[in-house]
Amino acid sequence: MDWNKTSTILITAFIILNVFLFVSSKDILNANYGPENDPEFAQEVENLLTVQNITINTQIPDETYVLPVLETEYEIINIDSKLLQNFLNEKIEPLEDVYKYTNSKGESLEIKDGKKLILILRNKVNEKFDREDIREEINRFLEQKNIDAGGYVENLVHISENEAIYRYTLRYNDYPLDNSYMNFFADNQGIYKFEMQRIISVSEITEKVRTIKAIEALPRILTYPEIKNKEITKIEMTYYSVEDENWHNIERINSDPTWKVIFSDGTQVHLPGID
Repeated sequence: MDWNKTSTILITAFIILNVFLFVSSKDILNANYGPENDPEFAQEVENLLTVQNITINTQIPDETYVLPVLETEYEIINIDSKLLQNFLNEKIEPLEDVYKYTNSKGESLEIKDGKKLILILRNKVNEKFDREDIREEINRFLEQKNIDAGGYVENLVHISENEAIYRYTLRYNDYPLDNSYMNFFADNQGIYKFEMQRIISVSEITEKVRTIKAIEALPRILTYPEIKNKEITKIEMTYYSVEDENWHNIERINSDPTWKVIFSDGTQVHLPGID
């Protein structure tokens, strides 16, 4: 047994329990009570996040939402010669139970879990990033690779010293479907890596659910012990399905309203938006 991991989980559970005991001590039966308007509660949440040296540098949304749970269907990628020709620009015959292919230029295409496409064009160069035309290159890439970007909207741009990450997500009723994405990784010489996973159909499950407030979801960051020494720069409502160890078996799955927290280094976590 991994005692360090077990200890971390128990400590985290204890901390989160304290939060909810704190909430329950408030006058929550009062119709006018809201955690987002309670300075003590907000301060308690901030204090808890300091356990992992996490700071908040953004406005915390105070809305609740009444939203449907979605049933989503994923595109299952068929590895055939047409796919390989399209992304690797060479005639390559697919082999049974082989999911990664390389062309004569050293470019590689990998299909993971039957749904994730990862194209690596070259190694990243360690030059200072100062490009301003990456979006134009993205548009050319999409055209060259015959990728339909309809419904996808730029959701995140993170620029660091020597690279930029552009993330596009499919949207449903103005909410991002975070499991349906196109990620472009660029350095000062252009795009060097591309990732894609696509939802191809969405339907609403009849019953709608009411979300919790963002301030109530934030303590759940502590269930991610690897998330530490970070600054929160954005919090938004999205749809998300947890991609766990069974993800390779998934073709259809429910997607729940979920609070997404984005950090200044471009990383992000998804916090359940419903109890």
